[in-house]
Amino acid sequence: MSAVPSNFGPRLEPAAASDESIQRVHGALLGQKPQPEPGGYSLAPLALLGFMSALILFGCIFLVHNRGGFSPLVQNRHVDPATIGTEKVELPLPDIIKSGAKLYALECVKCHQATGAGAPGAYPQLAGSDIVTGNEERLIRIVLHGLKDSFKLNGAEVVYPNKMPNFAPMAGSANTFNWSDEKIAYVLTYIRQEWGNQAPPITAERVKEIHAATADRKAEWTFGELPAK
Repeated sequence: MSAVPSNFGPRLEPAAASDESIQRVHGALLGQKPQPEPGGYSLAPLALLGFMSALILFGCIFLVHNRGGFSPLVQNRHVDPATIGTEKVELPLPDIIKSGAKLYALECVKCHQATGAGAPGAYPQLAGSDIVTGNEERLIRIVLHGLKDSFKLNGAEVVYPNKMPNFAPMAGSANTFNWSDEKIAYVLTYIRQEWGNQAPPITAERVKEIHAATADRKAEWTFGELPAK
């Protein structure tokens, strides 16, 4: 029996048709380009990825250098932008005492000595002084505006020939210390905790409060004008 001739020519055995040839035939039939070889990469997507990465990098660098001092606090609803950078940070107590010691060594030591013992008959003691460890408002006023005439020290009436000068600016005064409220608070905290003295620190806010209340003062205090112990 003879074989029936085929109108379509010889047929390919299934085993002879590879996946690659099938893919190419389908691509040609559909008008598509053949798929790239396995493991191959197209340069266009890689170039696009590199460009976008470089764009993001340089954009970030540009924003950092041209942010115009932007602060994230501006966008914080709980922060008033007008107060940013105006708040004064209170130093830790050890740092306050250290600053007070430097100020004391700069000016106060000339009269009251490094030991706080003063000079007999000339300058009063600070070590063991009830004026130093007592009423803080009285002490603040003395340093702000000075003290003249006799006063009581540890219950005894004393008189010294040299009056206590004012350390805050005062109209008509020749003294030029012009210490800020913070400096006065630092040195007072120092003398209240030095040489065996034990008294609470004095804050800059407390000095500022008393300074504002006595802003019209134009002369040194007498002891009788000051708050009692």
